[in-house]
Amino acid sequence: MRQHFAFFVAIAALAFAAFSSAPHGVAGAATPPAADTAMITKEILGQGGSAVVPDRVLLLQRRTFAPGSDSGSHPAPGPTVLYVNSGEVEFTVAEGAALVTRQGASEQESIAAGDEVELYQGDAVVYDAGVVHDVANPGTGPAVTLEARLNPAEETTGTPQP
Repeated sequence: MRQHFAFFVAIAALAFAAFSSAPHGVAGAATPPAADTAMITKEILGQGGSAVVPDRVLLLQRRTFAPGSDSGSHPAPGPTVLYVNSGEVEFTVAEGAALVTRQGASEQESIAAGDEVELYQGDAVVYDAGVVHDVANPGTGPAVTLEARLNPAEETTGTPQP
């Protein structure tokens, strides 16, 4: 009898461990995967202090997003213009708002909190400091963005965050 009880306890412990380590959320829904920023290559193409706003640094950055990469939601440290140089990315606003200009268009469309848009080569999105956003590449090929930012000077001591 003790052997059966010990066997039952061992099976129950294994089942509990397996269930506890499996990703799950409310009502067994899968939790979203963590952001994969390791698959994003960043290169500062140019930067310099601003004569107009001395406590800010203007920088131009190229980011290459590997397929499946995701910057994760993060606030913009300063006003930003993001231009899709090649490929396509998903741009999501979590808090705040942004404006998209499609390639060849003269009018902008608004992106509100909770909205996600597909951005293609030649599209640009503009957003202010503090806008919480996410950039991801759901495609099968790389995507390249160019970003012009006006960051606080202390934000440019190293490689800018996603």
